[in-house]
Amino acid sequence: MAFERQDNVREYYRRITEVDIGMVARELLGAHVLHESDRLLQCDCPNHSSQSHRSLQVMLDKQGWYCFGCGVGGDVLQLVEFIRSGRVTRVRSGPMPESHQHARDFLAAKAGLPSLAKHGLSPEELAEAEAERLVELRVHDVLTALAEHYHGRLKDNPEVLEWLRSKYGLSMETVDRLRIGYADNEGDEGVVRNLTGKERGFSPRDLAASGAFRPTNQDGLDPFFDRRVVFPYWSRGRVVFMIGRKTPWTPDKPWEQGKYKKLPVHDENTRKHIAPCIDNSHLYNEDCLLADPERLIITEGVTDCISLMEHGFPAVSPVTVRIREADWERRLPRLRNVKTVYVCQDDEISQAGMNGALKTAAVLSEHRIETRLAVLPLDERRENARRELRERFGLDAPVGTRELTKHLDGRTPDEIRDAERLLSEAKIDVNDYFAAGHSARDFEELLAKAETPLEFGISHLPTDVSEEERNRLLEPILREVAHLSPLERNRHLKLVQERFGKTGLSLATLREQVRAVQKEHRNLARQERKRDKRSSDAPAGSCRARIEEVLLATEAEFS
Repeated sequence: MAFERQDNVREYYRRITEVDIGMVARELLGAHVLHESDRLLQCDCPNHSSQSHRSLQVMLDKQGWYCFGCGVGGDVLQLVEFIRSGRVTRVRSGPMPESHQHARDFLAAKAGLPSLAKHGLSPEELAEAEAERLVELRVHDVLTALAEHYHGRLKDNPEVLEWLRSKYGLSMETVDRLRIGYADNEGDEGVVRNLTGKERGFSPRDLAASGAFRPTNQDGLDPFFDRRVVFPYWSRGRVVFMIGRKTPWTPDKPWEQGKYKKLPVHDENTRKHIAPCIDNSHLYNEDCLLADPERLIITEGVTDCISLMEHGFPAVSPVTVRIREADWERRLPRLRNVKTVYVCQDDEISQAGMNGALKTAAVLSEHRIETRLAVLPLDERRENARRELRERFGLDAPVGTRELTKHLDGRTPDEIRDAERLLSEAKIDVNDYFAAGHSARDFEELLAKAETPLEFGISHLPTDVSEEERNRLLEPILREVAHLSPLERNRHLKLVQERFGKTGLSLATLREQVRAVQKEHRNLARQERKRDKRSSDAPAGSCRARIEEVLLATEAEFS
């Protein structure tokens, strides 16, 4: 990748700070690493004397570090600078110091990149790029300090802490490690004064740039989160984003009705004061991808992801039903290093989670990433809730909370409340699964039963439909089957036959339908090849032509 323009410098910094912090710490600290666990390296700081000899802690799961004796920390770039020069570059004006530049070059070599100074930037462009980097560090420092503040407020409020832990089954160790907090903005003279005081030293502009504070007409600042449990997104040892969960103490105001609220992001027209680095492109626990795990679970909610983390599973979450289309390009290179990606979403009446899972799986499969869908089992309570929704309210089709009121038009308020309660009880997510007492071994068994998207599509084909409808539903599945190897093709056709029963469809009929699909593909490939030949700027041998050759070969094997 070329980085000739200043716009690409942020990507350059992202690439070099993806170098594994554990590898760098072991290389540069050597014998100073005194204790190692799955999540932590405890080290004797080379820059001060300590009695414990373990004050420098490198957090492998957060890809960050902190020295309790020196009172500094940061990402892998700042660790290199700290070890080699005894300092950490933070807020400053003018060009980056040599200590930062040398640390940057050290990591660039590890990442297979040349020095940033050799990317053809003018001195002015380089200075501007480095200034942008400092703004990013400053804004993320605000969020990190805010997470610490809110974490302290949570621990000072036993009632909210008990609500959080009982609702989600989280251990105190997890609450502390992830700095989960509570947005209690009162006390201690208020959160704004706490962050702008002498100890923290942030300016009102810094706070507004983080997105966690909204400027008011009176030149003041209002916290974005109010009486919500706040989950910080950690990346490279600092907080880069936040999401707040509604609680029983959240004010009953129109703008506070949503179950979750994410930080507002930069917008050139309406939120220009928010720094460009505050965006919604981060996955929760995204740093786990830096370790290139053999398998990965993509799940829907932030607490689902945390539950999987607690039980030892590498997991990420977009904290919505699926990863945004614009974010795939950056993530696919890392995901290609994962042997198997499992998608485990909420199972609910609306089917929003499953639809999102199928879309995610389709993108992964398209890029030849082994993908499987894990479906959470329904217990008796949830089965009963779904049965009652069907029998009492006629809800036998996917319906969400928004559509419920329309569907129940004419029902009494009590009936609507009952339906809303049943709709909530009918849903299960990963956090519910573990909170109900299931173990890591139970989830392993669930993963062992996970199906590929194609297998899932076959196993969920409705069987009580007309022949015309059956053929319509089979068409996209047979198109996928047509691209498989002969052995896999036969295996999947047998699954289709078993789904409908041997009397419903014969293998010979299914094979004939696949041959028809292949013939259609071959004709399309020939037409495309003719267009390629007529086009002056097209290469002589197109991808479609190669597809045609493959289809001809596979048809011969299939006949």
